[in-house]
Amino acid sequence: MIMKDTSTRFERFCTSWKFFLVLIVLQFVLMPVATKGFRFEEMGQIIFTTLGHALINRFYPYSFIFQWMALALIVALLFFRNRIGRFFSAYVGACYLLYAVIQSIAITNKYGVSVVTVNLVMMSFVAFVWFRDCWKGENEYDFSNLNWRTAWLIPVAFFCLWFPMDLLNVKPDFNPAYLFYASLAFCPMTPVFLTLLTLCRPRINMTTYRVTAMVGLIIGVYNMGQFASPAGFYLGMYHLPLLLVSLYALLSSKRLK
Repeated sequence: MIMKDTSTRFERFCTSWKFFLVLIVLQFVLMPVATKGFRFEEMGQIIFTTLGHALINRFYPYSFIFQWMALALIVALLFFRNRIGRFFSAYVGACYLLYAVIQSIAITNKYGVSVVTVNLVMMSFVAFVWFRDCWKGENEYDFSNLNWRTAWLIPVAFFCLWFPMDLLNVKPDFNPAYLFYASLAFCPMTPVFLTLLTLCRPRINMTTYRVTAMVGLIIGVYNMGQFASPAGFYLGMYHLPLLLVSLYALLSSKRLK
């Protein structure tokens, strides 16, 4: 009984606005770290350099492997549903754990090994709640919530899965081949995962749903900074789905808690 009560308190806290406030506070508490040339006055530059030279750049040549895996599992989930539900949750948890590492850590000459600590912590916690759902098996993938209120999420998720952009010049490129070589990143995949959960409400784990949406919203807000420069306009546009889908999931789930 003690373990059950503790789990309930954990779930209530993680689905509350208090937890969202904690995530906001962490933005000012968890500072970036670097093994070379660390200075407090250069924290902004450390973050910028880390995100721009993150380990994910070394994974792009192999992104098609992860993309094919994502497409195959999503199709399998549509056909087999709850029979592979736990496996799918484990896969998503593994994705977020990978995002946490390859998008938050960089190795550069200037800063050595640098880490955007807050992103590493937030994405790792999202991975934790998905692994936790794999253990609890509370997500029921019946897609019974597909209606006129939620149907708009499907083309948005498809756009994110496709991510039709030429990453070399950062401009739109609607090459159909990108559907099989989409970016391996938190920002395009989170709207896809949230869409799948939204279409299955209310038979889902609200802790997994809301934590993913909260972290997605915070990172989505950060990405709106792309609009501050003309060169980042399209990147800002392409990150709007992360912001909008995360906000929609967070607000709509409040009524279901």
